[in-house]
Order: sequence, then C-alpha cells, then structure tokens
Amino acid sequence: MHREYILYSDCNNSRSHEPTNESSRGHFTIEEVTDLHNKTGNDLVRPCDIKGILHSHSRYCDGAHPLISMVETARNIGLEYLGISDHFKTTAHQDGMDVSAVKVQRHEVDLLRNKYPDFEILQGVELDANPDGTLPVDDATLLLFDYVIVSFPENDGYNPKTFTDQVIKVASHPLVTILGRPIGDLILNKNGGSLDMERVLKAAAEGQTAVEVNANPDTDQLQWEYCRMAQELGVFMSISPDAHRAARLVDYRHGTEQAHDAGLRCASILNTLPVAELKEYLGRNSNI
Repeated sequence: MHREYILYSDCNNSRSHEPTNESSRGHFTIEEVTDLHNKTGNDLVRPCDIKGILHSHSRYCDGAHPLISMVETARNIGLEYLGISDHFKTTAHQDGMDVSAVKVQRHEVDLLRNKYPDFEILQGVELDANPDGTLPVDDATLLLFDYVIVSFPENDGYNPKTFTDQVIKVASHPLVTILGRPIGDLILNKNGGSLDMERVLKAAAEGQTAVEVNANPDTDQLQWEYCRMAQELGVFMSISPDAHRAARLVDYRHGTEQAHDAGLRCASILNTLPVAELKEYLGRNSNI
C-alpha cells in the first residue's frame, strides 16, 4: 500500500530516538545504534535529513518526464540536489544514451544549473554489469559522468555460484560509485542464497562503493540485518526511489522512515551529505 507524504518536514524539532515500528527496526537497541552523547552523524536518519536523490531517470532514456520536470519537482519537495542516472546504451538497454546523447544531456544539465543556482544537478549513469563482472563501457566513457551506478540484469536468473564474484568485481572497480538493483532489493530481502551479502559488503567497504537501498513503498518483507552489517562495516547506503517519473521522487521519504525504524544513522546514508561534501566524495571523477 502506498503511503501519503507532505512535501515539507520540520527538522528543527528535537530528534526522537525511538523507532516507530518494532517489526521493521531490525531488533537492535537504540544504545547499539546511536551515541546519545554525540548528536551529529550518529542520529537516526529522518526524511528531512535527506539532501538529494542520486537514482532517477528522465525522458533521455526510459523516464516519463523531461529533465527540467524532474529538477523542478526535486526543488519543490525541498531537496538540494538531484542526480539523473539514465541508462547508457548497451545490449541490455538498446534505448539507452550513446556518447552524443550524453553530451546533449550534459549541456542541458549546465543550462539548468545556471537557471537554478541554488540547486545542484549531477549527471550520473546506470549500467548493467556483464556476467563476468566487467563493465560494458570503457573507463574513458565512465569519466564523462559525475558518478556511476551499476546494476545486474536478471536475464534468466542468477547463478548463485558466480553471482557473488560478479558483484564483488563490480564493487572493486574504482569508478563505480553505487551498487544498484537488485542489490538494493536483496539488501532488504532474504535473497535465497543467491548472494553472499557479507562478502559483497566487505568488498564494498574496501572499494569505498556505496550500496543502494530500495525506497519503493511497495517493497515488503524487509530484513534490515544486512543494512546493519553495512553500517558496521562503514559502507555508505544510498536511499533510492529509482524514480522514473517526477511524482515518484518523494518515495525517498518512505525509504528513510523505514531506515530510521531500522536504526540506520545519518552518517551511514550517502544522500544525507550536503552538496559540497557529496562532491568531495565523488571527486575522483573529472566533472566535479
């Protein structure tokens, strides 16, 4: 069932450290997840702590709305930045952007940055990993983008004997910023043994690669133990609506409320970073 959200939130009120939903909080005590004497990044994350969204799609690929509509909606719901991460053209995504389209999109991003100097637009990309864990795009092309999300196409299903090694290889790539779907689903659901999440998270920690957390309100049967493990290992999590239309951008609020109830801290969530700190984190790419 979808939940309704208002488009503003009062962050000036004192924080509540009590989770609101016992069944989704991951069965961890507040003392385990929060330093009550250091109310900074150790505070439990709330929707008003999210500064922006890094996984969204526009009409350049399979999104429903033009880039300007996505940007204006993100501004109107109180965000400070939006990352557009349309698919690059590969075998899995024949409708994705080629290099020419990427340059056209970059020009529009620059125009929108000038139009809205109080708001940051980042040009990311979403790729599908090859079955052997390599990427279908060379490093020079990856460097055209501010950040890179890599997802894993299901095809006919994953081979549990090779899937973990495939994801670890991607997590270790120096230009990969975020592990996308289905990792964003599997980190919240029992994955049926198809993925050794502990090995994946340790590789992400070593490679300083973030892991997506699905914010879709239709996601059910949540298991937050792997998110807790990511937090303990120092792996950034990116709360993501994977919005393919402007109205779905607000879904990040659902994901953030769930993360709060599970005991996740601000310091563990990549998109709680303000623009300057996010750019510093993403600074290994040349466009930032």
